[in-house]
Amino acid sequence: MYNSKAQQKNLAWILPRPKKDHYKGGMPLYCEEWLITLAKELLQKQDIKLLNLFCGMNSYGLRVDIKPEVKPDICCDAHILTQYIKDKFDVILADPPYSNEEAKQIYNTPALHYKKWTFECEQLLKPNGILIVYHKYLMPNPNKKKFKIIKRVFIGSRVWHLPRIAIFFQKHIA
Repeated sequence: MYNSKAQQKNLAWILPRPKKDHYKGGMPLYCEEWLITLAKELLQKQDIKLLNLFCGMNSYGLRVDIKPEVKPDICCDAHILTQYIKDKFDVILADPPYSNEEAKQIYNTPALHYKKWTFECEQLLKPNGILIVYHKYLMPNPNKKKFKIIKRVFIGSRVWHLPRIAIFFQKHIA
């Protein structure tokens, strides 16, 4: 039987779509819950402090979004999170717009700067904490000196739709 570290690091899920809210750009049904559950398993903790960034209609943790109409707990730009939040988190789940064009067209929000908002996340993560980036692209490690990739989850939802990828970056213990 084929077995490798890469095989242990990668998962594939097929999830139903859509959620009842039909929020454009939202995660497939059960995706948010499964990602949080997997993070808890990886941390070996049942009680976690969660920041849900670019939350849209997601339900769990401290919900942060730039759009007031999704009724986030904190309405702010992801590039300046630390001006609004001082707490430290075990897990940050980030579901950003997939491109600057989508940010403008779908969400009417400013362009995103990956290094800038992930640096903000780095400041808010506890040592050993996990940053989950949910995207349509295989996103790079935001800071190889501070993070290691511990899990990749490829998520399909239905035919003729691109899969998504959730990458679990774990912050090195200081």
